[in-house]
This record gives sequence, structure tokens and C-alpha cells, in this order.
Amino acid sequence: MGRRSPAGVRAAARRRLERPPADLPGLSPRGRAAIAHLERTRLWPGAAREALDAWTGFLRDPFHRLFDPASGCGVLACCPDPIELRRLLHIVAHALPRHDARRLRRRLAQWDEQW
Repeated sequence: MGRRSPAGVRAAARRRLERPPADLPGLSPRGRAAIAHLERTRLWPGAAREALDAWTGFLRDPFHRLFDPASGCGVLACCPDPIELRRLLHIVAHALPRHDARRLRRRLAQWDEQW
């Protein structure tokens, strides 16, 4: 039976600690685990939180209706593309367990009324 070397075990533990936890408000532990898995496999660490923060910031901006994709840089923190943000949030909601996905979609629907 093969074993992992002690150095490999320590390196894996260090990588686990370096990853930021999935931090979306109101998620269950299963939802947080699903987001962490999604970010580890398909996105980047912190992608769900960045997209949610960018979307709410975009909606709070009084000039959000004047968005022009040709003049924006596309960086989430600076001038996010709303279509790309919604696509990313749709991926996040689809990866969540049913209860958490319902809660996130309900919150997104409330924010969409502002759009």
C-alpha cells in the first residue's frame, strides 16, 4: 500500500490553509463547500464573492445604466461587464445545493429589480 510522503502531506495542508473560505452570506456549510469546490475546479479562489460584490457595487453606482462595454476595462473591481457578472453568478447559483441556490436566486431577483 502506497503512502504519501510527510512533505507531501504538509504541502497539501499548507495549500488548504492558503485558500480563502467561500464567503457568501447566508450559505449553509454544504453551500460553502460547493462554492469552494467550484472555485477550486472551475473558477479562481474568491470568484463568487468578487462577482457578488462587483454586482452589488455595479447596481449601487448611479450611472450603471450607462455602461458601455467598449469603454470598460472588464476588471471586476473597476468596471465590470454586467453580462459577464450575471453569467458568473448563474454558474455559482447552479453549483449550489437546492436550498442555497433558491436563496441566492431570490436575492439576485431582488437586485435585478434595481437593474
